[in-house]
Amino acid sequence: MLCGSCGKQFLTSIINVRQAGEIYEVNSWIKKNFRSSFTVEEIEKKKNMSVSLFHQKFKSAVGMGPLQCQKRLRLTEARRLMLDENRNVTEAAMEVGYESISQFTRDYRKMFGASPKEDIRRLSAIKTPDI
Repeated sequence: MLCGSCGKQFLTSIINVRQAGEIYEVNSWIKKNFRSSFTVEEIEKKKNMSVSLFHQKFKSAVGMGPLQCQKRLRLTEARRLMLDENRNVTEAAMEVGYESISQFTRDYRKMFGASPKEDIRRLSAIKTPDI
């Protein structure tokens, strides 16, 4: 089988499956540790891949880069904290790992299309309409 005409393709697919598993492992690690600061270089060293290859494989498997994934997780959790647990912007930003409120607000506005306060006010009105 490995010596036949499809042998190289078969080996390549086995390697790709193994690497995809490693990428999903990293994605799971990011989901558990999104509040912590990390660099892509720290992660890729554990997986013994170059930074560019790691980025390419991660983005192909997950649909975005590892730092974008972390940012999305942080912002989504901050939104949930403000909406469901009535945290203020500063508390939510700090709890999910942001060190700068202005950076948090910029990232939040870019992702959700409104400032945190505007967005939560709008979502709260949808959640509990006036009767």
